[in-house]
Amino acid sequence: MAALQLALQLPQDIDLRSFSLLLHTQNIAHRITLEGVYQVVWIGSDEDPAAVVTLYQTWLTQAPVKGAARPSVLGRLIKNALAFPLTGLIIVLNCSLVWVGLKASEGDFSGLIQQLTMTPMTLTSGYLVFEPLTATLAQQAYWRLVTPMLLHFSWLHLAFNLLWVWELGRRIEKLHGISLFLAVTLLGSLGANLMQLTLSGPSLFGGMSGVVFAYLGYCMVWDRLRPRNPIGLAPAAYWVMLGFLALGFTGVLDLLGLGALANGAHLGGLLAGALIGLMAPLVVAKRHVKAR
Repeated sequence: MAALQLALQLPQDIDLRSFSLLLHTQNIAHRITLEGVYQVVWIGSDEDPAAVVTLYQTWLTQAPVKGAARPSVLGRLIKNALAFPLTGLIIVLNCSLVWVGLKASEGDFSGLIQQLTMTPMTLTSGYLVFEPLTATLAQQAYWRLVTPMLLHFSWLHLAFNLLWVWELGRRIEKLHGISLFLAVTLLGSLGANLMQLTLSGPSLFGGMSGVVFAYLGYCMVWDRLRPRNPIGLAPAAYWVMLGFLALGFTGVLDLLGLGALANGAHLGGLLAGALIGLMAPLVVAKRHVKAR
């Protein structure tokens, strides 16, 4: 098969063997490869992708009758939880704590949020007063350096970030292991929070977006250094996120009513992730040597 075009991108836990046989019976030349955490169905440039999509939809309806493996929704949730435990834990943790940020967005700064901001804060005469970073270090409250990633101030804020966590995080976790993924998450959060603090001073900020940019920076550098073993993110995703970062610094997104973006956190996360991405090939290579 010479020139190829993408027809389908599907979860890796779907057994496509009988679907491949169906394509053969229709004389559709194809190839199925594992790209990152997805199975990709490639077809010849002279084939019609729409016809393949239609065949796949038909196959899905007939798969249970033919005995093809098609997990239930619950079954797939369990499989994903086992395949991507840390990604799932991060999502569950953020969802469990969303009420903290929602209360703060309504003006309630009591309770748990007092322990999750990067530096201690007090409400004085209706104003939030933040202590400097030295106060966090003096109190040895080192968790504060990363916990702002658990604060989300709207459901849209939470949903947008967690969709990217799912899309990027599970790729890193599955392909490079939990320990490296945890390092990108924590160091990405640290880099994001320190950059935001440096550019804006002590203030109320939070969200997983800085960590998402760390994942992005990591994937981008890895794919550049190891093009033969890519993480598999579509190049367009990099351009979209980098464009979002650039627009954030112009202030245009603030004018659109998206709220005050933590642009420093986005930049800091991106740089931290890229730095880890530079070192990651050495870590992965040593791991493979030990495995042998």
